[in-house]
Amino acid sequence: MTLLIDGDWLGYSSCASCETETRWSEWCHTLSVNPVEAKARASQRIGYWMNVTQDQDVRVCLSSYPTFRHELSQEYKANRIGKRKPMALREVYEFLSATYNGVSMGQLEADDVMGLLATSGKIADPIIVSPDKDMKTVPGRLLVDDKVWTISKNEADRNWMIQVLTGDRADNVDGLPGVGPKTADKILGTTMTLREMWPVVVKAYQKKGKTFTDALLAARMTRILRHGDYNIDEQKLTLWHPSQEQELCEAGANV
Repeated sequence: MTLLIDGDWLGYSSCASCETETRWSEWCHTLSVNPVEAKARASQRIGYWMNVTQDQDVRVCLSSYPTFRHELSQEYKANRIGKRKPMALREVYEFLSATYNGVSMGQLEADDVMGLLATSGKIADPIIVSPDKDMKTVPGRLLVDDKVWTISKNEADRNWMIQVLTGDRADNVDGLPGVGPKTADKILGTTMTLREMWPVVVKAYQKKGKTFTDALLAARMTRILRHGDYNIDEQKLTLWHPSQEQELCEAGANV
């Protein structure tokens, strides 16, 4: 088995948990962090996952900014501008990359790197390690809270279409106003395949006064890349379109 670990999340959470606040006075507070402690905490967690899965092959996946989503929409993650990142973050990222077979790809986030490797067919028994709900849109195995979940393609596609309908507030991606996960699930109803779900999603967008193009943009923004979406050797991205799916009919509209 091969663990594909979300290095962005691991590094961020390890650094944040190691920050120490010192109150010198009522008006003077300082923050400090020991990078050695943050690195040790990250390594400890990796060691724990290796023990849980009995896996010795690890690849830490990291983002390469700016990403293609920033080019698709200037609003992407604009809600995070100005927010402070944990101290020592870059140093810990460099440590993870050098120590645990770091992998990054041009213009891609760690989520996309994990998705591509997990579905490439070239990685031995891949297991994605990430608490991010977005990773449930990738078919394969996912380790969350010490449990390995197996996600089928139909399940992954449905989770993805729910994201298209709801958007992603954390990343500042718009969906349909007033539509949360439960409502999105009701909209999709008994549809099972992407061929069935996509026209339903487009229709829901149109009912809200939006267009096919709006739905397509949301789909591209929320899709975690899979095999075929990105040429690793050429670092070339192919944006998703419903016509690409072998099982998908024309949705009745064009970009």
